[in-house]
Amino acid sequence: MNAHLHSLMPFEPSRKLSPTKVKPVTLVLRGELTRQSRALVVLFWVCATAVATVCVAQPPPLPVSPVVPTAPVKTAPAVTPPAIAPAAPLKPPAAVSVKPVPPAPTKPVPPAIGAPAKVGEKGKMTIQSLELITKDNVTLRAFYAASEKGKEAVPVIVLHEWKGQASPYSPLVKSLWDAGCAVIVPEFRGHGGSREYTLGGKNREFDLARMGKADVMNIINGDMEAVKKYLREENNEGKLNLNALALIGIREGAVIASHWAVKDLNFPSVGSKKQGQDVKALVLVSPEKMLEGVLLDDTLRDRFFWQLPFFLVVGRGSPQFADADRFYKRLETMKKKAGQGKAEGLVAEVVPTTLAGPALLNDAPGVLGNVTAFIKTELVDRSAKIPYVKRD
Repeated sequence: MNAHLHSLMPFEPSRKLSPTKVKPVTLVLRGELTRQSRALVVLFWVCATAVATVCVAQPPPLPVSPVVPTAPVKTAPAVTPPAIAPAAPLKPPAAVSVKPVPPAPTKPVPPAIGAPAKVGEKGKMTIQSLELITKDNVTLRAFYAASEKGKEAVPVIVLHEWKGQASPYSPLVKSLWDAGCAVIVPEFRGHGGSREYTLGGKNREFDLARMGKADVMNIINGDMEAVKKYLREENNEGKLNLNALALIGIREGAVIASHWAVKDLNFPSVGSKKQGQDVKALVLVSPEKMLEGVLLDDTLRDRFFWQLPFFLVVGRGSPQFADADRFYKRLETMKKKAGQGKAEGLVAEVVPTTLAGPALLNDAPGVLGNVTAFIKTELVDRSAKIPYVKRD
């Protein structure tokens, strides 16, 4: 039987080997093979299968870089270090001229009202704490900044708000003092350090919640007279000119200032003895309409009061604006009738703020300076022309 290898089918070119499964080579035989031919075929089949398995299952080893032998390191011969010479003594550094840097300018802080008094240097304000006794034996606490201008010093009385005290007005006192004024800030009975009084030999304390119209009138007629008595003594010692007196009333203090001004303007002189008519200017800050039944408008009935120079300042958004505006318009009408259409001696400043009272003075830009400027224009700059009168 003649056997021969009819055909051998190779792998298809488009088929890829699988890494997990390898198809063996298929041999298609036709006819009968001799024993030797059969052995060759089997050997070929085994070799082809083994080669395919090894090529797929075992990846080729990574190439290894050959080790390059390094050149032997030559050892440097030992070198003996040179001897170190002793260091020369240090010379003191040359003097360097350094110009001192002046500190940045800071805004001076006025002495606090209520702090212990200190002995002042010339050109520096000192605030003194005073005790003033009224005719009905009420001890009032007041704070006073004496001027260095002598008989040309303009005295100013600052009247705080109801339920207030003197402490918020340190900046105002300092501003006025710098302008040449002698400034006093009394604390009304029942307020601040003026809460106690003597009755029947016993010390008692005011109940501010129960104080009414009678107490307000006692402040006008008693407390204010005690303040003026102190200023009269300063006047007689040549430390100020009482005849150039200015009043600054804040909120309810504006009611007290206005009513006491009416009283002072109508106080007659006895012969050559001057007793009143000392108030020469009035500043009203956030003026209230009424204090315990005492009306601000009642002062406009007086024949002298409206003739004073006035400066009104109020916040447009504050509760006092409507009443302050109405009071101003009434003053303006009265002045225009007497001044042929001109309201001389009347200045008003409406500030776009809701602030009132001491907050308006201290926190609203420009208000403190404008109040001082008004006093300076009306009185300080004219102090040499205002007669000085010694009182008995």
